[in-house]
Order: sequence, then structure tokens, then C-alpha cells
Amino acid sequence: MTFIGRDDELSFLRDSYEDPRAQLIIMYGRRRIGKTETLVHFSQDKPTLFFAAQMGTRREQLAEFSRRMFEEGAPAGKYLSQYDDWRAALEDLAELPTPPNGKRRLVVIDEFPYLVRSDPSLPSILQNLWDHKLRHSNLMLVLCGSAMSFIEKEILSEKAPLYGRATGVMKMRPMPYWDAARFFPDYTDEDKALAYAMLGGVPQYLGTFNPERSLEWNAKRYILRRGSALYSEPDVLMREEFRETAKYSTIIRAIALGDTRLNDIATHTLIPANALGFYLSSLIEVGIAEREFPVTAKPAEHAKGTRGLYRLADDFFAFWYSFVYPNRSQLDGGDVDGVWRDTIQPALHNYASHAFERMCAEWLMRESRQGKLPYHLNRAGRWWDKTDEMDVVGLDHTGRKAIAGECKFRSAPMDPSMLNLLRARAAKLGAEELNLYLFSLGGFTRPLTDIAAADDSVRLVSLDAMME
Repeated sequence: MTFIGRDDELSFLRDSYEDPRAQLIIMYGRRRIGKTETLVHFSQDKPTLFFAAQMGTRREQLAEFSRRMFEEGAPAGKYLSQYDDWRAALEDLAELPTPPNGKRRLVVIDEFPYLVRSDPSLPSILQNLWDHKLRHSNLMLVLCGSAMSFIEKEILSEKAPLYGRATGVMKMRPMPYWDAARFFPDYTDEDKALAYAMLGGVPQYLGTFNPERSLEWNAKRYILRRGSALYSEPDVLMREEFRETAKYSTIIRAIALGDTRLNDIATHTLIPANALGFYLSSLIEVGIAEREFPVTAKPAEHAKGTRGLYRLADDFFAFWYSFVYPNRSQLDGGDVDGVWRDTIQPALHNYASHAFERMCAEWLMRESRQGKLPYHLNRAGRWWDKTDEMDVVGLDHTGRKAIAGECKFRSAPMDPSMLNLLRARAAKLGAEELNLYLFSLGGFTRPLTDIAAADDSVRLVSLDAMME
């Protein structure tokens, strides 16, 4: 399969590789996000020792690492069958044969947390070796991991032995929608957007679908069918990440149903609000949920535990908990067609509207980076107060220039009434300079296009323009 996207990550890795100094890179992100595939793609034309750690005992892991080192020509392989300890093994990285053509040696240790769990002294050993030997070598060492909280607490925190040693840290995030759409080159723009709303920007999920078959066929075959690749994926991932999976599922389901405030989630789940913080923080750490604030909120508001709304950051989890989880009995019984026809298909565009709002925010920031907007944006996201809300608002660094947007993922064209409503709501921003953007799947009526043609502060953005 052709490798898609990850331009920023690959550019970062290339710049690190070309830096004349030794490099210690930490790359991490949630499972299935594409870390390993990105590193494999990056390493294709480079002399690389790629070690994929597995869960096991210290001795088992050290034996496998020794084998890989000796295959790459480590001198100790001439008189050892296995390194005695991790200090000797990692120290020998600097003794690997010099690559041809002056290229530097790339060493990737995938799922590094597995090694640390079997030998907690490993970060301290590596810190000592880096300080005294490895940082003087012609080496680029990449430590990769999926255990996000572990990486942040045990590797990157101020109290961790390796704190301050990393020359680069890359947290892998889901793909933007325009890269996700490249998985389905022959889909209509509408179906590309729907596929993104179902699967999000996780490459492994996107790669599961067959781009030569319809969206409906793929959803039935790979999400709704018992035993298929994605039917039990949330269950599997939850068991890998959490112990009290039932509680986490209940919380995710509540958010999927629209309970976005802390007290509402507590009421729905019967979990006390003062205990919910731990579970919600864990969901945020692994990228399943997020805490959202109005785009105009000050940093002080973000620090208040009771403020903000909780939303599902993972689109696939949102889809699964909206449509698969509540229909498990029917789906387990094989009624895939019935669930699709009666439950999913009628609600699909309404469900996708939330993903479409995020797509519009991503589009605004991309246009800003490319200098295609009236002013450079500092941030973009939803806005709301006690009585009104706007789907997307972009602000410059001063907060005095704003782009306010209305997003409609439905087949009916937008008309002037929506512009008037947006204009009234946007007045609450108090911006010194204001532009109004309307984003639409179904296009725009002639009266609205006439207004936009005569008013430079109004812009109409179609889905096909967003997909360009």
C-alpha cells in the first residue's frame, strides 16, 4: 500500500537526521496512529537497526536485541552470544560499523516502554551512556512508544532520568482530513468527508477500508459485521489501556450521546463528579476524549477543572459508540443491513456535522499558513456563550481580528438567512475586523452568492474547495 501523508513528521525526521550532531528523538502517540509505518518509511534508504520490542522478560528482550545488534555487525558478536546487560548492549551502539557514503546510523527502538517495564533502570542507564558516549557518536537514536502517559511521565517529565536529553520530541497526532481523503481517491467529496467522520485520521482505520468499494459496503463489512477488523477495535484498545473498561465505556457513551458537561456526565454515568476527573484525564491522555473551551477563552479558564466541554476527539470511537455499541445485540445477530438502513443511514449526515466543523477549522488554519486569508490566524475552533454558539471562529494573535464561520453538512444549499444569523452572532466577538465564512456541502443559493460577490468580507466555501 502506498504511504500517505505525514509530511510534517517526515520533514522533522529528515532535518534531525541531517543535523551533524548526535540525535536522541522521542516519538510517541496513541496506538494505530502510524508511528511504526512512518519510521519504516523514513528509514528505507538509511542504514538502520530497527528493533521492535515485545512484552516479555528482561532476559528475552535483551536476547532479541543482542541478535539484532550482532546481525548489524556489532563487534561483540564475535565473542558473545548475548550481552550481559543493557549497559553493554546500548554502549555498543557507538561501535556499530560506520555506514557507507558517510551516512549516519539510524537506530529505532519501537515500543521502548515495554523494555522499561521489564527493567526500570533502563532510562537511567541510557541517560548515563548518552551523557558520556552516545551523544558524541554519529548516531540518530529514536525511542518510540504508544503508552502516552508513560512516555510523558517517565521519559519527558522533569523528574525523569532522560529529561533534557532529547534533541527532538514528536507527538504523533491523527492525520488532517485532506490526508485522510487520499485513502479514497475515487470517492466523491461527500463520501470522503463521511469516511473521515467515521474513521477519523487514524491511518490503520483508514487503511482497513477498500477504496474500490462503496462507503456503505465498507462500513457494513469492516465496522458492523461481527468478527471484522473494526467491530471490536474499541474493546481491544480499551483493554490494552485501562483496567476499569466498563466505567470508561459508560463515560464514552455518555459523551457520544451529547452529555458534554462534567455534571451531565456524572448524572448519566452515576459516577460522582469529583471521581470523574481521573477517568476523563485518562481518556484525554490516550487521545479518545478532549476538553474544549470557546476559542476566545483565556488561559486561566483552561485551568479551572469544572469549565469547558468534553467531546470525543477520536471520530471512530464517536461513530462506534453512537451506532455500534447501542446496537450490539442486533449486530451480533447478523442484522447488519437493518442497523445500517434504519439507524445509521438516516442519521449519518447529522452525525458527520461535528467532524465537518473540525474540518472547517483545519481548513482555516491551513489557508492561514499558506497566506490565503485576510490575516494570519493564531487559533481556530468553536465559540459559545450562554445563549449562542458559532461552528468555527478563527482569531489572529491579538484577538481583535476574527473570521466567524457557519458550517452545514447537508444537501440543502445555504441561503442569506444563515449569513444574517452568523453576522448577528459574530457581533458578540467585538472584533475590530471581521470576516464571515460559510461552509456548505449543498452549495449556496443565488441570492447568497450575489451578496458574497458584492461584499469582500463574505466568503463562500464549498466542500470541493476544501478537498482541493
